[in-house]
Amino acid sequence: MADDLERAVLLSFDQTGNVDAALKDRAVAYCNETNAQPLSWQLCLEKYSSTAYMEVRFWCLQTLHEILVTRYDQLDSCVVKQAVLSWVRHTNVEHQMPPFLRNKVAQVIVALVQNEYPHKWPSFWTDLLGMLPEGPGVVDMFCRILVAIDDDVISLDIARTQEGIKRSMQLKDAMRETCLSDLAEAWYNLLTAYQSANPDLAAAVLNTVERYVNWIDVALVVNKRFIPLLFTLLSSPSETLKGAAADVLTEIISKRMEPQNKLGLIQQLGLGRVCAQWGNGLPVQDEEYELATKYAKLLATIVTEVLDSCKKVENQLVSFAAVGVVMDEEAVQEATSTCQAADKLIQELLPAVLATLRDSEDEVATAVVPFLNSWVARLKANQKRTGGVASDALQHIPAMLDSLAVCARFPQDSCNYAATAQDATEAVAAEEETAGVLEKRQDLFTLFKNTAKLVPEPAYVFVGKQLQGVVSRQKAEWQDVELAITLLYQLGEGAAEETLKPGSGSLGQLATGLFGAEVPAWHHRLVVSALLETYVRFSKVMQQNQEYIPNVLAVFLGDSGMGHPDEAVSTRACYLFSRLVKVLRQNIRQFAREVLHSVQGHLVRIATHPPTDGGQAAAKAGGPGGAKITTMGAFLPATDDRLYAYEGVGVLLGQEELPAEEQHAYIAALLQPLIHQIETSLAAATAGSGAVAGRPAPTLLIQQALEAIARISKGFNANLCTRVRPEIGQRLSLLDFDTCMPPKSTGQLCFQEQQLYIR
Repeated sequence: MADDLERAVLLSFDQTGNVDAALKDRAVAYCNETNAQPLSWQLCLEKYSSTAYMEVRFWCLQTLHEILVTRYDQLDSCVVKQAVLSWVRHTNVEHQMPPFLRNKVAQVIVALVQNEYPHKWPSFWTDLLGMLPEGPGVVDMFCRILVAIDDDVISLDIARTQEGIKRSMQLKDAMRETCLSDLAEAWYNLLTAYQSANPDLAAAVLNTVERYVNWIDVALVVNKRFIPLLFTLLSSPSETLKGAAADVLTEIISKRMEPQNKLGLIQQLGLGRVCAQWGNGLPVQDEEYELATKYAKLLATIVTEVLDSCKKVENQLVSFAAVGVVMDEEAVQEATSTCQAADKLIQELLPAVLATLRDSEDEVATAVVPFLNSWVARLKANQKRTGGVASDALQHIPAMLDSLAVCARFPQDSCNYAATAQDATEAVAAEEETAGVLEKRQDLFTLFKNTAKLVPEPAYVFVGKQLQGVVSRQKAEWQDVELAITLLYQLGEGAAEETLKPGSGSLGQLATGLFGAEVPAWHHRLVVSALLETYVRFSKVMQQNQEYIPNVLAVFLGDSGMGHPDEAVSTRACYLFSRLVKVLRQNIRQFAREVLHSVQGHLVRIATHPPTDGGQAAAKAGGPGGAKITTMGAFLPATDDRLYAYEGVGVLLGQEELPAEEQHAYIAALLQPLIHQIETSLAAATAGSGAVAGRPAPTLLIQQALEAIARISKGFNANLCTRVRPEIGQRLSLLDFDTCMPPKSTGQLCFQEQQLYIR
């Protein structure tokens, strides 16, 4: 039977695909039948010790674990305990035992513990700890058992039933009463013994300490023996061991306690002195990415916990004062001393925090951003109470702004191409990198804007230096140019009117400096995108500085705007152009002839090259409504943002202040090619001509032209078209077409009326 079982297990575990499916099904059925036998647990114990196949041993452990969980009353627990403890001892001899088997043995032991400890197996911890001197194999199993207990029973980070939560509490209570001091002593002895001889094993021990520290008595690890040992490990040559020690310290600091106690704990640990030395960067080598992440988390946890403790004490004072409760002088003095000590520690650690923010690895740098947001929020709250920002905090603002800029910059080895991607691989890589940078920038720019609102002038000075630095260098790298422009754009969000006024507004002066500058690398798609967005955001400043309008229009209408080879850039330029014209329509009116001359080529391209992607591009851009289907079955995208160019031109030409004759001429020049496109395409559609190779289908051309005319008409208000110059209204209202679209099935003509309404 045993030989049959081995063969069945090996067949059921086969991953080669060479086993017949029916045979494999029979093998699985045989294993299940064996599992269902009342004495299958005995077979598992015997076969585990005798088989040479790891698959069979795994099946035995898996089956035994299932029986312990679901049919515990069917087995002799004393026999099983003796067997599994012998397996633990055997791992010290069997060095090649794979980790997945070790983990499964640990799971079996934990299943026993859930049923037996503490009442039926009160000596479990004594038995386990008593085996530790037998060697590293047992120590390894000890660590795996502790991890399995945390995963399967204790940790409430894992969703559990009410019964599971109750069992977790019971096990922790039993451990507090019987074994935690012995467990902590074992941790200390193992770390001392293996820190040099086997650093990876010592790191595994620390991993168990990290898991248990959040609920055990903190004095078990925060004492004159354990803490110096942790600091020694923090200086170990082993990267793994240093990282594990940092994780333990992070968990110790994160333990819930009263604010004064928390600050006292951090001061007792002396971590402030250690981390304050990181002002020039984290103490890691270039390739030690994981260790840098752990150090950054430790630093972020320290400053966050200090700040939170300070805020809790401050809030207590404010709350008591609000309800008229008078605190005794000693309590007030204690609270004040706590806040002063917290502020002092934060000031000492801020250089290290800002150095971490400048790290080249995103996960390392962004670890401290939540703290900085909280710190700036506290400064703002204190500013409301006191009317100003403390000088010791102000001194860090320039360095923080500089670190934010470094963190927000596109990487030096960026894969973002300047104009067009060489192939799909390059395009995907650039898209993924840009998405990652934009996601990171969300929190960074929130922090930047909050800081600028708290202390505007330092922010204006910083951005001004960034802009001056790139404008003065015609060979400036595009990453620096894009960042400087984007920072100015961010400053403009919700800017007060007085900051934009000519002559006195600092922000307005920065904007005008950009309007008149010859921007380096401005043909790069990311640079010009930032530039166009910033022009529109500060368009009101341009109203008072009209000498810059021709320069700005040249960017929109040239090869770097609507004519940019990157479709996303050119499309966005069309939309932003319409927004710019809506704000500056009266100021741009004097340049109407030049604008129409420059934009004509772009309009022709938009009209004669409608999108043919079935609306997928519109959907990707967030356009509503999906795609419309013509009677010929062709897909018409719901939106084409390039048509905003027609809308912008319509807004420019729809002004009553334009001379009538000039206005008529402009309208005729716009409409004539569109009407011709409709007529020729309509004739082709009526004649049943399909799409010519390299040319869009007639129905798409008709639709695109009609949409363009509709966009133009939006710029002409009803008063102009009905009272001031009704001939213009007549001209637009006569643009009705019965568009002929032959159905696919019959080829007969059907008519769809298209009416343009004056808005």
